[in-house]
Amino acid sequence: MIVIYHRHGVGAGKGPVEYLLGKDQERDNAELLRGDPESIIEEIDSLDFSKKYTSGLLSINEIDMSEEDKNKIMDDFEKATFCGLDPDQYSILWVQHMDKENLELNFVIPNVEHRTGMRLQPYYHAADKDRINEFRDIQNIKYD
Repeated sequence: MIVIYHRHGVGAGKGPVEYLLGKDQERDNAELLRGDPESIIEEIDSLDFSKKYTSGLLSINEIDMSEEDKNKIMDDFEKATFCGLDPDQYSILWVQHMDKENLELNFVIPNVEHRTGMRLQPYYHAADKDRINEFRDIQNIKYD
């Protein structure tokens, strides 16, 4: 597994969501796994922050991974990313792509903490790199 964070994060919420799902959610080899695309778009569009969202993907060499294993990986990623936060404090959209001969679990996170309305930065490289690398290493060992 490789964890990749994109540098994108400005502009309307429609951009990253349509990239992942296609217009009218009809992109070939894309499957919505979690989250509500319309509410993610609305949430991103409502933000006044300079960087409105964080996006990236988990690239996995396993194509035939079970739904149970994918869900566990997404759960573990959220725990590693949102340490100390409850699921009602953030939003995340998960979209699966299978068009590059591997499994990609793509994510889009509006950069806001729900209870306070304050900016949330789910990944800051200098502070979070080691924790996310450890998440990746554990997943690679766990799923061989």
